[in-house]
Amino acid sequence: MANIQVKKPADLAKAGLAKLAAFFALTFFMLTITFPSQAAFCSLRDPISAIQALYSQEYQFRTVVTDVTEADREQMKQQLPFTIHQSEVAKHTLYVLYKDQKAEGFLQARSEWAKWGLVEIAWAINLDRTLKGFYFQRCRSPQCNDTVTRSISHVIQGKSFSQLKSLLSDDGETLSAYGQSVFPIAPRLALLTLRSALKTLAITDISWRKDLQNLAIAH
Repeated sequence: MANIQVKKPADLAKAGLAKLAAFFALTFFMLTITFPSQAAFCSLRDPISAIQALYSQEYQFRTVVTDVTEADREQMKQQLPFTIHQSEVAKHTLYVLYKDQKAEGFLQARSEWAKWGLVEIAWAINLDRTLKGFYFQRCRSPQCNDTVTRSISHVIQGKSFSQLKSLLSDDGETLSAYGQSVFPIAPRLALLTLRSALKTLAITDISWRKDLQNLAIAH
């Protein structure tokens, strides 16, 4: 006669919990190896469209890819009022715009994690490292519409790193009183955009310092 083993409900429950734990462990592992790599290497989906959207003229461009070093990260930590994850700044692409062989500005894209998923923002930067403008390459939030984008852009356009920083609280986790007054529409999205802008300007100044100095000499 075959030896048939009947599992008790308690054993079945333990087995089910073990499988569930294994599933969540695998899911967490996949997120840790995929999301940082996707978020760290930020590039424009369509540089030509970005130039047309953020600049009024046609420009040529070249790309400069850099690996962000640990020293770069330490400098960013000192400049930024909030904490950044190491995977946020690993490898980035800077697009340098040219007109008649003279540098006219920069483009860069950043990926930010939000409760509604990954947000990709294309940034236009002036030669003096003030912001020229931005748009959302990817954003699933219903607040990511043209009206909200224009309202945020109206406030941050032309601002420097220190001016943008004044829109945040001391720890960078919330808007400052001034920030709350100028962002009555979609304040949480404005906060995410501001933090992205600060990271963008900081990494541009730190990781591409030599390139920017050469451009300044040529300009």
